[in-house]
Amino acid sequence: MSRFFRGLGRTLLVLLLTVLMILILALGACAVLAWGPSGEWTRRFVATFDETSAMKFVPRLYLSEETIDSLLHPAAEAEPAAEEDTFRELSFEDGTTAPEPVAEPGQVTVADPALTQTESGEWIEVKDIKGPSYKGKMMIVRDPSKVIVGTLDAYGAAYHGLYLYEFIEKYNAIGGTNAGGFYDPNGGGNGGTPDGLVIRDGKIAWGAPGTWYINVIGFDGKHKLHVGDMSGQQALDLGLTSAVSFSPGPVLVKDGVKRTGLGGGMNPRTCIGQRADGTILLLVLEGRKPDSLGASYDDIAGLMFDNGAVNAANLDGGSSSQMYYNGEQITRGSNLIGMRQMADAILVLN
Repeated sequence: MSRFFRGLGRTLLVLLLTVLMILILALGACAVLAWGPSGEWTRRFVATFDETSAMKFVPRLYLSEETIDSLLHPAAEAEPAAEEDTFRELSFEDGTTAPEPVAEPGQVTVADPALTQTESGEWIEVKDIKGPSYKGKMMIVRDPSKVIVGTLDAYGAAYHGLYLYEFIEKYNAIGGTNAGGFYDPNGGGNGGTPDGLVIRDGKIAWGAPGTWYINVIGFDGKHKLHVGDMSGQQALDLGLTSAVSFSPGPVLVKDGVKRTGLGGGMNPRTCIGQRADGTILLLVLEGRKPDSLGASYDDIAGLMFDNGAVNAANLDGGSSSQMYYNGEQITRGSNLIGMRQMADAILVLN
């Protein structure tokens, strides 16, 4: 028996030393990022943890609150700049080039879904996305009438959210992603209380007409996607029949113009966009993984613009980011204890 306890003690000691070494290495790596020679990597380090619900304290182990604030909100920083060149260039066989205009501001028209099918006749496609620090999936839905906002029946402290697969079951959907933000103190929220505006069936399900909301994302009766900062009443006046919001956003593409200088850390991301023909783009990028650290806001703005979005915005990210399709979770979540309950979801109907 004494031999057993000695062996158990050695095993526990080895485990303790292993955990201690990992912790020391992690703290050392954070110190290099916080105090290293690269100002950009220090900014990314701070922004990455500041965007989390439960890990905001990490940069504060190394840097003062004043330094952190200066990194997140540079004094000389202006409003996110729009791309000066709002044209893509077409190349011809003879070597000449000509500008191809993207959609004019506000001129997003919803095409007949039959005209936007693939050559094989399919109206939905999922493709792999890969970049220097991230990988994930993009769902391309050529029939915008199939994309809806899934909501809870009721909101507030007395209620809890649904997992994404439960939203899919509730609406008999073929797939979807997470959507807007929810009250999540220290990462312990249950998804029952939205952190912002929710519109359902043309009426405000959570929020107030006179309240101003950052980064509202919603559809009108013609399935046109609207993105931007607005009051609850302005959202209703736009004719939004369904909407969510995620503060701090940001809006990624507006009226055919890509936003730049958005910053952000390297984290899991979810975003939504719409092409000029009405096609909906849903993007989920994995993060906090050895093979996929995550993406910045500028990364996802570029991806949405390059894939043809004329309007696009960032949705809730981090441990909430996930995508389902055909009954399977096709992106890996970053939450160690599993999926999050959420206040709403973007769903693709059968």
